[in-house]
Amino acid sequence: MVGSRHCLAPAGKKGFRQSAYLQELGCYLGQLLPFDEGSVVMEKFKGISLTDKQIERLTHHYGQVLESLPEEGMLPEACDGERHYAMMDGSMVFIRQQGWKEIKLGRIFPESACYQEKKRGCIAQSTYVAHLGEHQAFLEKFDSQVAHKKQLVAIGDGARWIWEYWNTYYPEAIQILDYFHLMEKIGLWAVLVFKEESQRKDWLALCEKLLLNNEAAEVELMIKSIDCQADTKKKQDQLLPYLQNNKDRINYKDYLEQGLFIGSGAMESANREVVQKRMKLSGQRWTLEGAQQVANLRVTFKNRHWDKLIEQIKIAA
Repeated sequence: MVGSRHCLAPAGKKGFRQSAYLQELGCYLGQLLPFDEGSVVMEKFKGISLTDKQIERLTHHYGQVLESLPEEGMLPEACDGERHYAMMDGSMVFIRQQGWKEIKLGRIFPESACYQEKKRGCIAQSTYVAHLGEHQAFLEKFDSQVAHKKQLVAIGDGARWIWEYWNTYYPEAIQILDYFHLMEKIGLWAVLVFKEESQRKDWLALCEKLLLNNEAAEVELMIKSIDCQADTKKKQDQLLPYLQNNKDRINYKDYLEQGLFIGSGAMESANREVVQKRMKLSGQRWTLEGAQQVANLRVTFKNRHWDKLIEQIKIAA
């Protein structure tokens, strides 16, 4: 399905011709499915004809309405002193005439929302924030959702702008470098250095053991001690500063003893669930405005704030 032409103005002088209920259904289908598939579902299960173009226009109009709402209107209730995890990352979507662009996504959830089900970690409820554009605008939205949290645990992949945000505005937050992202970086370098697989596995196993025992300095020494050829020296020179710059965020033994997560798997699953399942399907191409509008509806639904949309539809009806 080819992506969407956005439409900010409702159809007709008196707004959309559909009832408030049909407008809500159109928005729900628009954030869930490609517009043409949403039209088929409406006809099949409701026996109501709502064209793909009608669903498209509803989706983009109310997605823009949500974008224009003041941030305080989307705030969750003020929380107590419970510990909250806060993560942010990006997911790529294809924008017409511009190519791949990053939608920045944030996920915030309380510790009490985490539980195990069939040996799989689950999160009962999260608050999401999405923005297609510069990180400054994203951080304004993100900040509105973390400002009232008393205890924050920030897990990230090492992007400088993310840590600058935490250092500047929430220096008291616990900062954790995603353990699995760090091991991936070390592993990619090890592939270049150790051609024999068994030797590489043993070396990486030792790195893991040291990192999980708060001995990152030893890992640094191990990396430094390896004489690299010119083609791998550059990667080594990038890896060592990465470890140094994040040395206060890799005390994994301490974090685990406090019962904290050390990975951002919850953020990766959020990218798939909130953005990619709807906006990164085969052949989709979006406008900048259209992508943001659909993301707004996705976030509103995933945040369980759908009543905010219903309120806006009723106001317009």
